[in-house]
Amino acid sequence: MVLFTSCEDEKKAEKASPKSIAFESKIIERSVENCSPSEANCTYIQLDFPVAKTPERSAKKINRQIEDFLQNTIDYQEENSNSSPEEIAEEFIGDYEENAEDFPEYQIAWEASITGKLISNQPGLISIEFRSHMFTGGAHGYQSVNYLNFDPKTGDLLKSNELFSPEFSSLVERDFREKHGIPVDENINSTGLFFENDQFQLPHNIGITEGKVILHYNSYEIAPYSSGNFVLSYQISDIKDFIKFPKPEL
Repeated sequence: MVLFTSCEDEKKAEKASPKSIAFESKIIERSVENCSPSEANCTYIQLDFPVAKTPERSAKKINRQIEDFLQNTIDYQEENSNSSPEEIAEEFIGDYEENAEDFPEYQIAWEASITGKLISNQPGLISIEFRSHMFTGGAHGYQSVNYLNFDPKTGDLLKSNELFSPEFSSLVERDFREKHGIPVDENINSTGLFFENDQFQLPHNIGITEGKVILHYNSYEIAPYSSGNFVLSYQISDIKDFIKFPKPEL
């Protein structure tokens, strides 16, 4: 097989306030036999993600965690392998080629795309959204939305308990139950959901724009694939008493 590669570092710097971190967008593409993703039966991978530039110390930590996210999404079995994004793309194509060589009758193309974008770049908080699509065989592919939130001063990844007070989870559970018809006196999993230990939990993926908080449960996280995603959102102005991060400069 002939491997066609292209790598583009787009110099389209994201606008940032004077005290926020500067970012650029990077695109890495790999495909087999010079195929285009728009063609049928084309195996390809595309990674489009923000790269923090300055200040250097925070940027290095943020970029390492973005690269870990890319690795874990493309190949969860290679968690924290410290592969570069270029190596991740090469390994994806290499895995496909190895499969195709071992099973000549294997004619199903693989697809992988991850698109990341800044949704908030404030002096007190950076939030990045990633939209991913993966298909490596099976009945259907997998699509997901993920968010990474960072402290721009340290580059540390922020967890939900560092972003919100404990009371916020109670508010979200009340609204979740109301939206999905689960009575307050019944088990949260009574309608077929599968929250761990039968206890409501905030999603792992919480995005924060300059005016809104988005809570996103992907397929399989709390319900079967057929149920799709579960999403709630709040205006920051409506939940200001529950947030720990600095208020966005609106």
